[in-house]
Amino acid sequence: MELARVGFIGCGTHSTNNIYPMLKYARCRLDAVCDLNEDLAKRNALIFGASTVYTDAEKMLDERKLDGVFVVGPSEIHYILGKKILERSIPLFVEKPPAPNLESVREMVDIAKKKGVFVMTGFMKRHGMPYKKAREFITSGQFNPAVGFFKYGHWQSNDLRGMLLGMSIHIIDLAISFFGEVAFVTSCLYNAKGPISLAVTLQFQSGQWAQIMLDSSQPRIQERVEISGTMNGGNALIIIDNIQQMELHRQGRNGIDLLAPSLAEINPDFDLRDIQVWRPDYGIPNMGQNRPFFQGFAGEVREFVDAIIEKREPYPSSEDSLKSMRVIEAISANPNGATEIIKYGL
Repeated sequence: MELARVGFIGCGTHSTNNIYPMLKYARCRLDAVCDLNEDLAKRNALIFGASTVYTDAEKMLDERKLDGVFVVGPSEIHYILGKKILERSIPLFVEKPPAPNLESVREMVDIAKKKGVFVMTGFMKRHGMPYKKAREFITSGQFNPAVGFFKYGHWQSNDLRGMLLGMSIHIIDLAISFFGEVAFVTSCLYNAKGPISLAVTLQFQSGQWAQIMLDSSQPRIQERVEISGTMNGGNALIIIDNIQQMELHRQGRNGIDLLAPSLAEINPDFDLRDIQVWRPDYGIPNMGQNRPFFQGFAGEVREFVDAIIEKREPYPSSEDSLKSMRVIEAISANPNGATEIIKYGL
């Protein structure tokens, strides 16, 4: 099996718990680890099998022959080090947000194009098993979406832009992954000197639209996605609850269909085809339905490495890194109003 040699910059809590462990699911070998804190770099090299340790990222890039590099840290680091990696014609994986602002992301994408490589942003929800299955229903033509509802709650934030870049970017990107390019953004901000709540309506170039409810007053992350549309000529609904359960509702007999000359003649149906439910099977062993896969962390790492080996654009692509950032810039500039993305110059 062909293995890509990868380097990893950043040994913080998120990368150590959620990204490094996923390398074992991909066709790669961890060659080098870098962090300003040498003890953390040595720790991760020992745990995840890297052969070399660095505290100087540029030295690592110059000395190691790497096929790809992961950078997981603050958005400023993604941008500063990301440019250096791309300038060396090395494919880049960065966590969300890819950079502090849209212009910086655009600069990174332009460098990637010029050098014939790519920058992939860690939108792991695109690779979550229920979301991936729902998207397959859509791309195959089995399900025709009309309207989406996305609810995303998390811990407290009193900073709108920080909330959008740090957390809400996930659900914004997820909506884009289902419906495509955004044409108009309308938002309404609530912040009574406390946690921020935000209602966002996205109208897509296709004419479809989605409502996103963002709330930073939750004790932990909670998310729910509902996409309504048609399937096999009838109305249908996909519900994904906290990534761990997916429901497919198809049009069957409604209660009004059960009316009869007398109540004694009513004979309700029990049809399992009307509502189908998927949830992870936590039985051990079950490698196909464990947390790394149904949450999407394994999928995003595997996709990055596969794209390197197969010399192609990953999913999400370099251009996909720009789409959610356009929405965030529009909301940041006009949190209580409507913005046309094209006219805004995004």
